[in-house]
Amino acid sequence: MLRKVYTAEKWLKVNRRNKELLEDFVLEMKSNKKSPETIKQYAADLKMILVYIHDELDNKDILQLNKKDFRRIKMWFLDEREVSSARCCRVMSALHSMLDFAEDDDDYDYEYNKSKKVKGVPKKAEREIIFLTDEQISKIRKHLIEKKKYKLLALTDIYYDSAGRRKEVLQIKKRDLLNRNYTNIVEGKGGKQFPLLYFSRSKESLKLYLDTRTDDYDSLWVCYEGQERVRPARYSSLYEWTMTLRKILSEIEGKEIKITPHSFRHSAIENMKRGTHYICKELKREKGFSLEELKVYAHHEDTGTTESYLKNDEANVLSNMFSIKLD
Repeated sequence: MLRKVYTAEKWLKVNRRNKELLEDFVLEMKSNKKSPETIKQYAADLKMILVYIHDELDNKDILQLNKKDFRRIKMWFLDEREVSSARCCRVMSALHSMLDFAEDDDDYDYEYNKSKKVKGVPKKAEREIIFLTDEQISKIRKHLIEKKKYKLLALTDIYYDSAGRRKEVLQIKKRDLLNRNYTNIVEGKGGKQFPLLYFSRSKESLKLYLDTRTDDYDSLWVCYEGQERVRPARYSSLYEWTMTLRKILSEIEGKEIKITPHSFRHSAIENMKRGTHYICKELKREKGFSLEELKVYAHHEDTGTTESYLKNDEANVLSNMFSIKLD
């Protein structure tokens, strides 16, 4: 009889970062309206893999595993667990999808999904990046102001002004925010440290939000549990609030628009490049900012990375060259 891999006792010892990644991935599946049964099966399969990593791979961070490690996981299923090829492919597909999520999401310092190198693992199509216009941001803001949802308003504005990643935005402290245009020092990808910048809309929404706060927590973001109890927000809280913003925008536009936290980062950089971000109008930068300027703003190592955040503009270039409209 094969031994049971997952137990509650072992799960407590699994690498915390691996469990956080799984939690984020489950939220992503829910936001993409995967069926409850699919989510349940993916979560069970991935928990088993994370326990295996605890038992056999020194409980490493899954984002640090190499091709050899992923091959070991695959062969463990086929040889030791003696599962069918179809079952093995299903489990490896779940693993592959979770790592694709980490690769695509700006909140994870993960450049390449190494499980792709293991033969027999199905590849997943690239996720579409949703870009928001300044007008759409304004529509969200108008709705939130009317409904007096000032925390969500502040989150929208900080996301869009700073182009901060979710884990960076989570680190913001409320102290002195109304007296300047930059936050406390936060830690970004690769251990980089810097403040996040914000502008007039954020200062407006921060005042509205902070005027509602009566707690003593220094964290900018808090959650309310019941009528009285308050606690600092968690990493997952910002994702859940962003899903609320997704629902609001979808209702405003009359169609589903699957924004994520990093949609705001992409949109901020894109709109600043084109000169359509509201701050470009305030600063009289109608032609927008240069790639070199945006590289510094986004805290990228090179302009190539910054350029990858922008829309593919080839169709517009060809249309302008030959006066041919491309759909």
